[in-house]
Amino acid sequence: MHRGPWADIDLNAICANFAMIRSAVRGAKMSAVVKCDAYGLGMAPIARALAEREQCDVFFVVYPEEGVRLREALNAAEPVIYVFDGPNEQTLPLFEKHNLTPTLNSLDEAKLWTARMNGAPAGVHIDTGMNRRGAAINDIADIARLDLNITLAMSHLACGATPAHPKNRRQREMFIDAAAHFPGARLSLSASAGALMDPEFHFDLVRPGIALYGGTPFEIDDQRIAPAVALRAPIVQLHSLPLGETVGYGATFIAQRETLIATAAIGYGDGFPRAGGNRHQAVVNGARAPIAGRISMDFITLDVTDLEAPPRLGDMAEFFGPGMRLHETAKNCAMAPYDLLTGLGARVDRRYL
Repeated sequence: MHRGPWADIDLNAICANFAMIRSAVRGAKMSAVVKCDAYGLGMAPIARALAEREQCDVFFVVYPEEGVRLREALNAAEPVIYVFDGPNEQTLPLFEKHNLTPTLNSLDEAKLWTARMNGAPAGVHIDTGMNRRGAAINDIADIARLDLNITLAMSHLACGATPAHPKNRRQREMFIDAAAHFPGARLSLSASAGALMDPEFHFDLVRPGIALYGGTPFEIDDQRIAPAVALRAPIVQLHSLPLGETVGYGATFIAQRETLIATAAIGYGDGFPRAGGNRHQAVVNGARAPIAGRISMDFITLDVTDLEAPPRLGDMAEFFGPGMRLHETAKNCAMAPYDLLTGLGARVDRRYL
């Protein structure tokens, strides 16, 4: 029997978030970003659910090796799998064998694809100001002159978390100008943030990631996004402390009264951030209990003194989920929702609902 933490991953909620975004973008085509093992939640079951229930047929990963695993999980040749990391001499065979489509990030990558792949479809990633990956604006005309079959021209917003940031519209204008070199290609500028912003950012295809998994892409929580993951752990010990007794490393929690402490079987070794010590809470028996003291590698201690329904051994503590939105947990732990999900450790049992 599993005694440690687990994550309940609600495939219905992920599909509902996909449908909500599809409604928000109206005419734009939907895709799903399932890179980094679907943000740490399990690429195979999530991609299959989106393909089967929501007819998603365009997916994005970062590395061709991820694309290979995704193709095998979907067990179908039809879905388009774009790979953000462009091709090189070593990875070209993977693209060819598994029908993967690169997003070309440079003139050199474009020349390699032209020379070796005989008109196979490709996307082009245009750098409009993120300055991370993507082809430089000055190289776009040269890329367009090559004998390429460009099916997607894309870019990425640097400040999508802040919709009013002026850089968003500057990037949009640069993208429109550069993408004009690829007539007939689908245009894509927006990940989760852009997809939930003004329609002028939607173009032909949107690429949601974090919003599918219950996290807001904005600095302020977006209540349209349904919780899709719940991080939970069992209570494995109860302690009754006298006035003045301390809890945890560094004795940073001092009991100001007779205090009931519950120990939950989860810690920073499972990916829960240490910054949540003495700051965050957990939901126990429908009520909130503050974290008492520092977070250990394997355990978190909770002050459950004021709970109307005192916990018993084996009761569940929820650290984010339906009772504690992911955005709130991330804020309390000085992190982003992306960090929390991708940081979940191997000991966290993924359970698919």
